[in-house]
Amino acid sequence: MNYDDFNRLIMQKLKDICGDECSVSIYEALKNNSVRLKGISIRDNDNCMAPTIYMDEFYTDYCDGRDIDDIANEILRIYSANRRGPDFDTKNFSDYGWVRDRLFFKLINSRKNLELLQSVPSFQYLDLALIFGVYVGDFRDTFSSVMIRNEHMKLWGVSEEEIRDEALINTPRLLPSAIWTMRDILNDMGVETDDMVDATPMYILSNKNRINGAAAALYDGVLRKFAGNIGSDLYILPSSIHELIIIPKCEAPAVPVLTDMIAEVNDTQVSPEEILSYSLYEYSISEDALMVADVKKVASA
Repeated sequence: MNYDDFNRLIMQKLKDICGDECSVSIYEALKNNSVRLKGISIRDNDNCMAPTIYMDEFYTDYCDGRDIDDIANEILRIYSANRRGPDFDTKNFSDYGWVRDRLFFKLINSRKNLELLQSVPSFQYLDLALIFGVYVGDFRDTFSSVMIRNEHMKLWGVSEEEIRDEALINTPRLLPSAIWTMRDILNDMGVETDDMVDATPMYILSNKNRINGAAAALYDGVLRKFAGNIGSDLYILPSSIHELIIIPKCEAPAVPVLTDMIAEVNDTQVSPEEILSYSLYEYSISEDALMVADVKKVASA
């Protein structure tokens, strides 16, 4: 059975189980970096929220011999646990007065998201793009939000610039920045560390939720303050859309080592939809500016 037939069969089984109480449909989502995922969307007739359960892993399980009814029942369990979502009145979303203080931004790769960027307000930043969301509440210990699309701007009667300016103010408040040492992160993961971890000082920049935390590099004063505290310009490696690796430039390995590190992490450790960039960035204290490192110039020096 191919993937599409599998999705249709699951959809029909769920319809048979739910009857008239829910509507069940197949939904294809355009995710970050042009990754497309198919899922099953289920909605109570008395609920405007419709959780989508993505099917890729379930299809892999099916191909490995898992029973189709067992898969359908697990999807229903996941739906039951998530169907209400955060405490959110959708009527508020049409009120820009309510929305304004909840606007935030995140960073994505501009070249890998050409289709998405046609349908959302965005601003180019280096080889990246700022896009925007509305925070709607915490749910199951995560930051729950709705992506802003062009039709939302028309609904609210506001411009891209207005959304950007509000988001630049709100995001550091909604998602405060945090910097950890690499040792801190590894210890939290239960990974034993030794003195080799500190041979090249590495720091992780994100937000306190560690979700879409690469945007913290654009918070006013974050890089300036950190670079001033350690007394060095910085190299910044895009670990993912969620976090960045910071290395003091005065103690950093050679640039080719850093660019190889970025490529290896992206190719082997990060899911395709969470890749931020293959570029090496640098922060200059004297210019108070984040920029793409001139790798060719450095390599030939």
